[in-house]
Amino acid sequence: MSIKLRSVIEESLLSSTSHGIPNIIRSDNLILRVMWILFTFISTGLCGYMIVQSIMNYFSFETTSKIQIHTETSSIFPAITICNLNFFTSEYSAIFIKNLSLDMQSNSYFNYDSYKTLVEIISKNEEFMSDSYKFGDSFEKLIVHCQLLTIDCKNKDYWNYYYHQLYGNCYQINTKNDNLIRVRRTGWYNALNIILNISLADGLEGLYAGIGAVVMIHNQTTSPLSTDAFSVSPGVDTNIAISRQFKSSLPKPYSDCDGDTSNGNVFNSKLFKLITSKNISYNQKLCIDLCFQHLIIQECNYFYPAFPYFSQKSIKSCNDPVEVKCFQSKFANDFKDSSITNDICQSQCPLECNSMNYKIFYSFNDFINEKNNEDLNNFYNFTGKYKRQMKKDLISLFFYYETLSYEEITEKESIDLVGLLSNLGGIAGLFLGISFLSLVEIIEIAFQIIYFFIRRTKVENFLNNS
Repeated sequence: MSIKLRSVIEESLLSSTSHGIPNIIRSDNLILRVMWILFTFISTGLCGYMIVQSIMNYFSFETTSKIQIHTETSSIFPAITICNLNFFTSEYSAIFIKNLSLDMQSNSYFNYDSYKTLVEIISKNEEFMSDSYKFGDSFEKLIVHCQLLTIDCKNKDYWNYYYHQLYGNCYQINTKNDNLIRVRRTGWYNALNIILNISLADGLEGLYAGIGAVVMIHNQTTSPLSTDAFSVSPGVDTNIAISRQFKSSLPKPYSDCDGDTSNGNVFNSKLFKLITSKNISYNQKLCIDLCFQHLIIQECNYFYPAFPYFSQKSIKSCNDPVEVKCFQSKFANDFKDSSITNDICQSQCPLECNSMNYKIFYSFNDFINEKNNEDLNNFYNFTGKYKRQMKKDLISLFFYYETLSYEEITEKESIDLVGLLSNLGGIAGLFLGISFLSLVEIIEIAFQIIYFFIRRTKVENFLNNS
């Protein structure tokens, strides 16, 4: 390397904003020069290590969660779906079953074979299915009382009919967007009180041992099939305190969720498109249940009543022991290793990033005593053989918001691109005293070297040609 080139590089290094290299060149004392070399190497090593760590942390896609509590002055009340636990409740059912004259022997009392066989007969026959609402409770029979402060919600304008494949006739309150109930008060004294009559027609008492009602709480755009139902008992005040939680997660690779699932055209999955085509909010739980249902139909040619079913009514439901055995042989192993969920269903069912959950807290107290029972029989003029044990027939429900505040959980990147650049700049400045503009100095040195060699080549060519 020529003296001139060395002079050019040395001049550029001496003017560098980095502290180490200029002081190494500038030092005349050997001890000071060794000291500067040693500390420059140490600082460069630490700087490189911390920069690598910062970049690795950035690409680990870690998140932090932000929890906020928002308070509203009024809130939309959730939608509530209510069903009698028994599919068969009406006098029409009693007459229908009596006329069938089926000889149904059960191997085990708790298998409810007779009940399942009757449900199967209904689901297989299109004519019976067209009159399926006759087998269960009418609105007027099931909903005895409905009151929210000054609102008499016994009015049908607040309710929708909903047919459930397991429970038959169900009724939904607060699902009509043009007549939504809003509340401005919380607590038990401001609750929505619903009283249910779950009595069975004579002759149906021994068909199914369970007595009660089934409740599903969800928002207005969510299918009740995607929520976890809970049962309530007769003769009891069931107090249900509700609170809300909204969660927003970052999409992959920050979490397992797959992005915006509110747009039905985002994911090319038949199950995803099937759910969104029903004008209900998508969630993975419902999609995976549908996935299992489709696999059962494909393998066994029937649908399993415990899973949601969006398909043709010509497919029969599974109640026969032989058909149940088909389901068990094909899918029981999934409870052990989740192979179907992991290998088949999850690829078709994206995980939503935004979700809304209702948290529910229960409390109970006795509803009807002997005096209440007598008074109610007198009120409804039930005398003689028509006199009823109201404690076995009536259910009291109180639904209320525990608070109008709701919890919002949002995820944010632990380190975003701006944070990464700030970290890198801070580390480089702390250990080497350089900044972003110091990179321009390296480009300048490279340019000076290239320019030197170009000029020298031109001079040599000129001399040779001369």
